[in-house]
Amino acid sequence: MNQDISLWTPVIIASLKTPRISQQERHLTVSPFYKRVEDIKVRIRNPRTEQQGKSLETRMNLEIIVLLEETDGRTVLISRPEIIKERVSFGEFDRLPQLEEGEVEYITQIQDLNWDGELQDKEIVINYSLCYMIFAVREQRVRLFAEDDVKSSDLEQSHDLQATTEEISGEDKIRDDMKHKLYLYERDILSLQRAIKKTEERNAVLNRELNGTQILVQTLRDAITRKDLLICHYENQTYPAGVKPLPAMIGVQPKLGQRLRRMFMSSL
Repeated sequence: MNQDISLWTPVIIASLKTPRISQQERHLTVSPFYKRVEDIKVRIRNPRTEQQGKSLETRMNLEIIVLLEETDGRTVLISRPEIIKERVSFGEFDRLPQLEEGEVEYITQIQDLNWDGELQDKEIVINYSLCYMIFAVREQRVRLFAEDDVKSSDLEQSHDLQATTEEISGEDKIRDDMKHKLYLYERDILSLQRAIKKTEERNAVLNRELNGTQILVQTLRDAITRKDLLICHYENQTYPAGVKPLPAMIGVQPKLGQRLRRMFMSSL
């Protein structure tokens, strides 16, 4: 014969009426040698909510990771911890937990996180928007009847809480793994982009040098051509009747032309 089963398990007794949205701005002071922000990542660690007197305090640890480019083209990765603290009123819940402090625990579920940032002078200004829910839970006894699958609505709530907690933990792990992989992929893409940019700049410098060399070669060729024409003109000119070149000059001009030609050819 089947027997009834009793369980001691956490049960959701209240939750926020609507997800809470928090918009924050952070200023990080950095060295003046950075010229721009390549990428920014914001991670949330250990979100928790605790009762503080007649209200609740939600506390979250943030890890801000920034990829910066220095003036000389090198990249530097910096990480800064931050803490978010927010007061939450019991009036924001769909039901007011009428229990003494310590009898109720709270689960904080992150639903969405968005951010952007830019480098302004010697500061990195980061703006982000955070959306989260808070669930109030209480440990209580739940009884399972043998004849029925479920005789207590509290049991359904406890099952829902366990399933929700497991699902949240699994989704958080998958999201963190995907964010880490995405960060690695984006970092590799940025490195490739910087390498391509440097290669293009180097190619542009080489092209300018090549164009300058070609112009210089053409200038020297034109100069040699002009010299050859002048030498030919001098060699072929007609002397007036009765005028002969000096004996010492005979055979000198052709040799001079050849020397000039060799001199300009060797300068190429």
